[in-house]
Amino acid sequence: MDLALQGRIAFVTGASRGIGRAISLALAAEGVHLGLFGRDIARCETLAAELRSQYPDLRTCVVPLDLERGTAAIKPAVEAGIKALGGVDILVNCAGGAYRGRLDEIPDESWERYFAVKPLGLIRMTREALPYLKQSKQARIINISGTRGREPGGPSVMSGPINLGTLSITKALANEFGPLGITVNAICPGSTDTGRWTELVNITARDRGVSIEEATRHLVREVPLGRVVVPADIAGLTVFLASRQAAMITGTAINVDGGRTRGIP
Repeated sequence: MDLALQGRIAFVTGASRGIGRAISLALAAEGVHLGLFGRDIARCETLAAELRSQYPDLRTCVVPLDLERGTAAIKPAVEAGIKALGGVDILVNCAGGAYRGRLDEIPDESWERYFAVKPLGLIRMTREALPYLKQSKQARIINISGTRGREPGGPSVMSGPINLGTLSITKALANEFGPLGITVNAICPGSTDTGRWTELVNITARDRGVSIEEATRHLVREVPLGRVVVPADIAGLTVFLASRQAAMITGTAINVDGGRTRGIP
């Protein structure tokens, strides 16, 4: 299958670890040049060196970016990526998460901090990249959201509104950008085996009064396919949505959760 990704340019936020790192690796394997945006510059540099070693013809740039700092940081970061790579065809908004805990455990500053990254940081990043995406013949915006946007609850009350906001802006921008030929889609991972998985297991163990091992078994039992999501599961779908084969898919939000979400998507 010809994905028509060879030579395209992608900007990936949150590229230094977890899902963002897996997406960067998967896009590089398809010949996509990469702007790696993130706060952990050392990790981004390590990833860039790994990609250059594996794919000598690949162009990469590392762009320091803390989305919490707002437009004052995002605008020059996008401009730096454009200067280094010459444009952008694919924007992957992957940065962000949610503070783990219940309502009375989450201070106001944490609400403000996490909302500044997603969805507000996602909105700002998209706005700054838009003039350059308009110049692409295969422009794609892919937002990494989460299943709690559709099924609020669990040990993180913050995940619901953050991810619902991401889903809402995805649909709105798909309608707005459709006439420009730009597709906008969201991917909704279930609980994924990153550093945040450990947090979820620990909170589940605490709330249920069980061991870490039992909490892990409990969480896995809730997944019909019988295992936790891994970052590569998200990366594969990202590559497809970025491809020519997904030209008529826009305004969608696709769960990657092993069937964990109980509602109809």
